[in-house]
Amino acid sequence: MTRKLLFGAATAAVLLSGAAPAAAQPTPTADVDGDGRQDPVALQQVSEDTMLLRVGLAEEFVDTVVPGNAAGQPPVPVDVNGDGFDEVLVPESVGANTIIYTVWAYSREAGLFGVPLRDGAPWRIAEGGGASAVSTYGCGPGKPGRVLDSVNAYQDDTGRFQGSRVTYQYAYGVANAVYTIPIKDADRDDPVLRADPATCAPL
Repeated sequence: MTRKLLFGAATAAVLLSGAAPAAAQPTPTADVDGDGRQDPVALQQVSEDTMLLRVGLAEEFVDTVVPGNAAGQPPVPVDVNGDGFDEVLVPESVGANTIIYTVWAYSREAGLFGVPLRDGAPWRIAEGGGASAVSTYGCGPGKPGRVLDSVNAYQDDTGRFQGSRVTYQYAYGVANAVYTIPIKDADRDDPVLRADPATCAPL
């Protein structure tokens, strides 16, 4: 649920005062409302398993509480369908080698909202993997705009990779898996395992 500066004064003070980490990083920006202006995006841990996602639009701040405990990782601006309205990958959890993101978008009607899959589950994207696994994503041409490929594969006892490469199309507030390529007995250099997150950067 979107909130317009309705969090308590203490929470607002923490977010706006800049209780900056020791090594301050540039604030991510994303044009979530498509007005051509880059909007600052902030993520703050507010409880053990919830975070506050805040975007500074031209006229106001919009907030929403999101699940997760990974606010130490920055949100990642993307445009997963190439429509000029940016989305934000919000880090939900961090494992030994992998970050799990959920996808968040904005509309004037709904405010900030988690993008669901067709079955209603949150759209999650993994990045990382390590020596014995590959989790990554990238974007490519779609009809129209862009599609997003999500790759997840694990090395079996034979040293070969098994998993899947799923192509998603995001439209009308929902992500739809339009096709899946099974990954079977692939080696580490197989093109089916390759995807570049930078290809999902805002246009």
